[in-house]
Amino acid sequence: MRKYIDYIVIGINEHLVYPSAIWAKLFSKIIYLYLQLSIWTALFSSYGQMNPLLNREDTLKYIIVATIISALIECNTIEWINAQIQTGNIIMEFIRPIDFRKMIFSRHLGDSIVKIVFYCVPLSVLANVVIRRPLLCREQILYGLLSIILAYGIQFLYSLIIGLLAFWLIVTWPLNMLLGAVYKLLSGVWIPVTMFPDILHKINSFLPFRAIYAIPVTIMTSRMNTQNIWKDIRTQLMWILFLFIITEIIWIIGKRKLIVQGG
Repeated sequence: MRKYIDYIVIGINEHLVYPSAIWAKLFSKIIYLYLQLSIWTALFSSYGQMNPLLNREDTLKYIIVATIISALIECNTIEWINAQIQTGNIIMEFIRPIDFRKMIFSRHLGDSIVKIVFYCVPLSVLANVVIRRPLLCREQILYGLLSIILAYGIQFLYSLIIGLLAFWLIVTWPLNMLLGAVYKLLSGVWIPVTMFPDILHKINSFLPFRAIYAIPVTIMTSRMNTQNIWKDIRTQLMWILFLFIITEIIWIIGKRKLIVQGG
């Protein structure tokens, strides 16, 4: 357990190496949030009530909370695994007496701790100062936090699966760019999923993406009955189980392939 705590510390230190980069990224997220609010405000001003299920106030709350959560859930696991494989350092990671996947998660967890402190907290304070109205449903905050934790797990497993495909593809950034665009659209981080056309909404119900942002953000910002909340949380749990199984399969096969490639 101690060695994984050390990797959490490594993840924290890696993010803190360049303080100017932290401030630059925080500034970029503030600009992104401002642009999002400006665009959606302009759309509602021009077209009025675009969707009867989501009014202007609910949409703005959704966008703000989605942006804050995205600052936490963002994962660089794919890029890190690619770099390790391309440089050959992956062999050294395999030699160490630790679980490779747990090590990656520990580093990611350390990175996330920094993001909470330097991105999520400042964005939350700024949003509350600017909006001056409650952003969260207080009665559902505990459910929302549970959902965010599950979403965090889904995002990590999804990223780990794409990253492990580098055992076969060597370079996965083209696939990552393609899936990244699809993922950001269907997850609800850009557009609330309730605004999707019926056909896209049906397709999305069979994919894990909405369980990453749409479900936790909706629970945090919209009043829901307990039955629907637990239904969404069960959906997240099912995706975690499914993605974990896929990860295990890819890991077992991919590790053998990597050993063969290395002689």
